[in-house]
Amino acid sequence: AGFSCPHRSPDRTRGGCRFCASDGNLAAYQKGAPSLPSLEQQIARALLFTRLRYKASAFFLYFQAFSCTFAPLDRLKTIYDEAIATFSRLIDAPEQELRDRARLGRSNSSHVSPGIAPQLKGLVISTRPDCFNRDTAELLASYQRKGMEIWIEFGLQTIHETSLWFIRREHGVNAFIHAMKLAQDAGLRRAVHLILGIPGESRTMMLETIALTASLNPEGIKLHDLKIVQGSAFARMCGAGELALLHPSRLPGLLADCLERLPPQTEIMRITSDFRPDELLALYPAIDKHQIARQVQQELEERRSWQGKHFPCQ
Repeated sequence: AGFSCPHRSPDRTRGGCRFCASDGNLAAYQKGAPSLPSLEQQIARALLFTRLRYKASAFFLYFQAFSCTFAPLDRLKTIYDEAIATFSRLIDAPEQELRDRARLGRSNSSHVSPGIAPQLKGLVISTRPDCFNRDTAELLASYQRKGMEIWIEFGLQTIHETSLWFIRREHGVNAFIHAMKLAQDAGLRRAVHLILGIPGESRTMMLETIALTASLNPEGIKLHDLKIVQGSAFARMCGAGELALLHPSRLPGLLADCLERLPPQTEIMRITSDFRPDELLALYPAIDKHQIARQVQQELEERRSWQGKHFPCQ
C-alpha cells in the first residue's frame, strides 16, 4: 500500500533490517510489475489467485510488506478504507473483469462502498512494535466494532538486544511489550513474528525469546527460520563469508522445543519461512515446508509431547 519503514530511505532502497528484501517481502503473486501495483490491481490479483488455488470464498485483507502502520493516522484510515471499499466492489466481479482489473488497475478510489462485503472477514496488519501507538490501536478497534476480525502482527524476531542491534531492528524489546499491551487493551488479536537461527544465538537464547513471547499469551505466532534473501544486507554479508547459519536438519527438534513452550491456545500460523527458490541464496538444499511440518509432528509423537506441554500454568 506504499508503506515504508522508519529506518529505510524514502525510496525504500537503502536501510531496513538486514534480513529484509528490498520489496519488504511482498507476496510472490504480487511481484513482476515494473512498479508497485495499485490496491485495486493487488486485490484483483489476490482474489484470482486464492479462488483458483484454494477455492476461497472468505477473505482477509493482509497488509504485509514493510511497516503497515507507518503513516499518519488519517493516511492509515484512508488506505484501509480504500482497500475495504475496493474489495467490496470487486468481490462479485466475474473472472474476466478481475483479470482486466489486475492488468489495468482502473482505480475508482472515489467510490464509497455501501458497506463491508460479508465475504470480507477482517484485516491483518503487519508492522513493527515501534510503529504502533494508542491512536492506531483505536483506529483498528473501530473496524472490529463493525464486525470485522482484526489481527495486528508485530515483528519482534528476538528478545535479545545484541541480536536486535545485529539484525538492525533499531528498537528494543520494551517497545514490543508496550505494543502488545496496547493491542490487548484495544481487544485486537496479536500475532508475533520470530526468527530462529539469527547468527550468534544459541538454542537457549532462542527459547528465551519463546518464553517471553509465550508469557504475553499472543493469539498467534509465526516462526521463521532465517533464510538469506537476494538483495538483503545479509546476502551481502553471506557473500563475504561473514555469516554462519542454522542447518535445516536442526529445525524439527528446535520447532518442537518451541511448541512445547507456547500456550496451548496460541494459533501456530507459520513454522518456516516461505520464499521462491529464485529469491534465495541456496546455502543448503531446500526442504519442503510440508516435509518440515511432518517432521515436527513426528518429533512430537516420538517425545509423546504436544503444544503447551512445558508452558507454565497460570
